[in-house]
Amino acid sequence: MGKVRALVSVFLLCCVAPFAAASQNPYTLIEGVSNELLGVIRSEGRNVSANPQRYYSAVDRVLAPVVDFDFIARGVMGSHAKKATPAQRAKFASTFRRDLVATFARGVASFGNMDVKVLNPGSAPSGNRVNVLQEVRSKEGVTKVSYTLVRNRSGQWKLINVILNGVNLGKTFRGQFSQAMQANGGDIDKVIAGWSAADQVG
Repeated sequence: MGKVRALVSVFLLCCVAPFAAASQNPYTLIEGVSNELLGVIRSEGRNVSANPQRYYSAVDRVLAPVVDFDFIARGVMGSHAKKATPAQRAKFASTFRRDLVATFARGVASFGNMDVKVLNPGSAPSGNRVNVLQEVRSKEGVTKVSYTLVRNRSGQWKLINVILNGVNLGKTFRGQFSQAMQANGGDIDKVIAGWSAADQVG
């Protein structure tokens, strides 16, 4: 499968509805979310052409409770985040989230049959950070994924990064943001306006 399709198909498997986030067990969260997301794909994926926004919104509702978009977006900006105004940081976080969800949703619209397995299951860890390893099997082959989750002050586990077959998604986006800043003469507004997840990982 293509790079974007592989990336989005496994990344989205770590996203979960509120009831799963409340389980306080990141391993169970990752293992159980597949059915939740695949249900959305099967019920709403057919609308990607006729009514894409309805489908994107359905995917976003699954993502919102567990993915820390603001944290990830700030990490993608890297050192440039300190130079940006609060309004610019908020604008990029919003742009990053909207584009990432739409790109991922389109990429998995036709993915209804996958077999996923957590490779290092365990009880809820005592610390506030954990890497959950997962194997994703589809007709295209086997993909290994590592999810990094942190527990916030409210006790909720939040996704902050994904490593796909050794490729660090956070670092990939951060490198692309830095390159875009150089290409646009350090104009952060132009970088935000031109940001596209599909361009960054395609």
